[in-house]
Amino acid sequence: MGASAFSLRRPPLLRLEDLERIEEAAYRILERVGIAVVGDEPLAALAARGFAPAADGRIRIERRLAREFLGEERARNGRAFSLEPQPPAPAAPFETSVSNYSLAVHDIETDRVVPYTTARLIEATKLVDGLYERGVRATAPGTPADVPGPLQPVVQLWVSATHCRAGRTPTDIKSLASLPYVVEMTEALGRPLRDVAVYVFSPLTLSGESLACAMAMGPKLETVGVASMPLMGVSAPIHAGDAFAVSAAEVIGSAVLVRELTGLRPRWAAWVFPADMRSLMIVFGSPENFMLQMMSNELHAYLHGTPWSMGAGNIHVMAKMPGVQASAERGSLMTVGALLGQRTFGSVGTLSLDEVFSAEQLLYDLEIVQHVERFVRGLDGACDPDRCVADVVAALERQTYAALESTRDACAEVYWHPRLFERRSLTAWQAAGCPSIRRQVHDEIRRLVAAHAYALDADTQKAIDAILARARARLG
Repeated sequence: MGASAFSLRRPPLLRLEDLERIEEAAYRILERVGIAVVGDEPLAALAARGFAPAADGRIRIERRLAREFLGEERARNGRAFSLEPQPPAPAAPFETSVSNYSLAVHDIETDRVVPYTTARLIEATKLVDGLYERGVRATAPGTPADVPGPLQPVVQLWVSATHCRAGRTPTDIKSLASLPYVVEMTEALGRPLRDVAVYVFSPLTLSGESLACAMAMGPKLETVGVASMPLMGVSAPIHAGDAFAVSAAEVIGSAVLVRELTGLRPRWAAWVFPADMRSLMIVFGSPENFMLQMMSNELHAYLHGTPWSMGAGNIHVMAKMPGVQASAERGSLMTVGALLGQRTFGSVGTLSLDEVFSAEQLLYDLEIVQHVERFVRGLDGACDPDRCVADVVAALERQTYAALESTRDACAEVYWHPRLFERRSLTAWQAAGCPSIRRQVHDEIRRLVAAHAYALDADTQKAIDAILARARARLG
């Protein structure tokens, strides 16, 4: 008899009445307010398809069209939404990922946050690749600031593919100038770019280079994502249900328009994020953000006609340096998320939302992940009388259970042994020279970078080197 996974259940945070009212409000917003589309090319293309803007420059979307759009999505997913959540996943090994949006990095030598250079990005990429066997799935964890903006996505992809076994996928494409080189590099890497994201500006504005890139890619794409980041009380109403209605309107309306512009069925989701009303900044790592994630899961399932999961895996935090705040918030977010069934967690090692990458915090986070994973794995309470009596007799002879083969064989299953957390007695720790966890982590970072051995095959490396050289000549 094996251990049972330790899990919790929760009721939905949004009632069916709440979800229906959010949908109704979204229809009214699209009919009465509409979506502002910025740019001559998308406006002309939409006008040719019957979506001409009104005098105020906004495109209204009829309730019938939005309802049909949702109906098609729900039918495609089997209209499987229910107020009952899907059961938690089994206690499988956890997987983590690292954000690739960071513009800065925590330097362990100076204990300061500094801008990413290409050299620092290479070092950080080697580090995350060295943690692949520990469940980290990551590309280059940041963007180099020592090259011009249009060249940054190309250099980032080159660094990622050159130094990381999981690094053949680019980050979001937001620059028309860099797009041809990124597309060519993904094709040389055997992972052609077939999916891009279009970012909607809250409130209710479809604009920017991400839209231009999606339109430029045209028939090369297989799908396109549509997403926004409304802040409750800043770029969306302060009441959560009202904020979700605005979020639903802006992504559904924009998805309808993006479908007309690209001919593709978009992926989309309605999210809402909290803000600190003193600074008007987005806030991650907070109890409010975790609850909004769970509510977003429920609304997404309702609008798409799918089951919903109870947990949440976004563990971004606002701490600027590795240490107590990031670890405390990550520990609480992972514990609650995992007990509610979450098994994948993003943005480990990432600080200040996603502005800073910290190798030090990454190793702390991996320790927290394993700590939480042991919780949800549970403990086997079965008793075998024959085994029990035999162990008692053997232990009396040897004067300890620690020397028994049964103890040795079961020890790894029963106990989790941390890599970093200190468990020795005070006198044993002092006798060892009072070792610092932080110094141990810094030594481990240096060892991982020095031991890095991954290399891209020679032909592919030569091909992407040539693409990077052309991009440097044109964009640098």
